[in-house]
Amino acid sequence: MARRFAVFLVPLLLWGCAELPVPPEEREAPSAPPAAEAGGAFRLAGRIGVKHDGESFSGSLRWRHNAEDDEIFILSPLGQGIARIVRNAGGVALETAEGRTYHAEDVETLTEEVLGWRLPARGLQYWVAGRAAPDTPAEGATGSDQRLLHLNQGGWRIEYQGYRTVQGVVLPAKLEMLAEDRRLEVRLVIDSWVLP
Repeated sequence: MARRFAVFLVPLLLWGCAELPVPPEEREAPSAPPAAEAGGAFRLAGRIGVKHDGESFSGSLRWRHNAEDDEIFILSPLGQGIARIVRNAGGVALETAEGRTYHAEDVETLTEEVLGWRLPARGLQYWVAGRAAPDTPAEGATGSDQRLLHLNQGGWRIEYQGYRTVQGVVLPAKLEMLAEDRRLEVRLVIDSWVLP
């Protein structure tokens, strides 16, 4: 497992040697209409922190999501692309800064095999919108404003630590996700949203 995590950390240490081309970050478009349903299409940019089995990583994340596909960039703290994850009808591929490409049926399996930790993308597409995934049992608590305070779903506990209004929609700005076995913690601070 330490070897797999090292596969993820080595590109971070070799910033100057190789990097993935990363598209420019899109800024929020206040005039665009808000998404009709949480969990729908979105683009977001933010900062990610991962702690797993005594190892840690911090950097940034850019995610373009819709029902048919996803494109997720994981970047170094200096903004250089170190992993690109693409999901579409053909499955999931992860490309590293060294030009290696790995394939799997889902993001969770692929990130665990290549990076050594599971990115819970299946649930995360809903959690970042402040709601539970519709296909899995969940327990949660809301505050007086009816916003989620925390959520337990799919082997994860999600703590909502801040919200912001984007294009007239209140969306999470900071989440902390802790895996059931407590060996993996993922923190996400969302700096910008673009809704269709």
